[in-house]
Amino acid sequence: MRDAQSRSRIADITLADEGERKIQWVARHSPVLNKLARDRLSDGALRGKRVALVVHLEAKTAYLATLLADAGADVVAAGSNALSTQDSVCAALVRRGIEVHAHHGATPQEFTADLLDVAETGPQIVIDDGAELTRRIVEHRPELAERLEGVTEETTTGVARLRAMEEAGLLVFPTIAANNARCKHMFDNPHGTGQTAMTAILRLTNLSAAGKRFCIVGYGWVGQGLARRAEGYGARVTVVELDPVQALRAHMDGYRVAPLARAVRDADVVITATGSVDALPSAVFPALKDRAILANAGHQDREIDVGGLAANGPPTEVRPGVTRYANGDKSVYVLVGGALVNIAGGDGNPVEIMDLSFSVQALSAHHLASGAVRPGLNPFPDELDREIARTKLATLGVELDEASETQRRFATEWNA
Repeated sequence: MRDAQSRSRIADITLADEGERKIQWVARHSPVLNKLARDRLSDGALRGKRVALVVHLEAKTAYLATLLADAGADVVAAGSNALSTQDSVCAALVRRGIEVHAHHGATPQEFTADLLDVAETGPQIVIDDGAELTRRIVEHRPELAERLEGVTEETTTGVARLRAMEEAGLLVFPTIAANNARCKHMFDNPHGTGQTAMTAILRLTNLSAAGKRFCIVGYGWVGQGLARRAEGYGARVTVVELDPVQALRAHMDGYRVAPLARAVRDADVVITATGSVDALPSAVFPALKDRAILANAGHQDREIDVGGLAANGPPTEVRPGVTRYANGDKSVYVLVGGALVNIAGGDGNPVEIMDLSFSVQALSAHHLASGAVRPGLNPFPDELDREIARTKLATLGVELDEASETQRRFATEWNA
């Protein structure tokens, strides 16, 4: 532990007991990861591999790091967002012998320095969130990029960045779009983020959703989950979407669809969920109603132009995690500084949901360690997706029928 502590940069090692209790709770509620660790990760493929884990640093991430280390990997961890980093969890990881470079509330300069320190350890495999480490390696340490054996990425934002790198000819190493795995985006995004973002918003504000007007900016998997849960709480929902197919889907799902400047006029709560930037730009701030609540459920801290609000005068924290900004002759409230609200304002997605998502990441890392993945952006293997789902169903006591011979023949023969 002393060696890991000397190599780490964290806030306070004395917080380790609290972090350890959180990690143990996750361990008791992660049956899929536990089984896959026994059945898959223990085969020696990860033994001796240097693995960099750059995901929101909280208890579920810490448990994944521990399982990778137990499988023989040399793990170093950092956070993918300074406001979601939990210092107690960082301390517990260090006490478990894992090197960590992160602390809650790090400045942008400190955050980048931590990531570059992780890069300097020479990772062979990167488990990334938002491509935060990958893009910095490519930009600042290109000589390390050539030695990467693979990257697995779990967010829409990160996959978009990897795709842009590939189009620019910079993706010279294998990558897996873990975000696009069915066992990730079909559960993590609508059920996980949809639930916990709404929970965080209501807890931070101590207000009711019933009868209020919600504007959901973005109708991808996260936006769909947010809309369903807001509606379930009794809210009236308007969706803003740039993609015409997704906009039509929102309309057919029963929601009002409108352009952003029109949608926010009567919105009590505006939630961005695009994974991009400027989802709520300063140009539409004059249209916001007085005392509107602004929250972000996407990866980017730049979805809401908080800096544009700050130009109107100094903000005031009115509750923990709730800041009031002047907006002309009106006021608006921004939750957790525009950071990802379910993690910066809560504990993130439920353990059972991340049990699936981190199973995808663990098997992606294991697959990359095999050396059989081609350079460039690759899908998560469908057979591994099915294995995760079967494992989860088994833990729930759910049994499935097998396809009959006639059904299998019909699916594979053109003249059946």
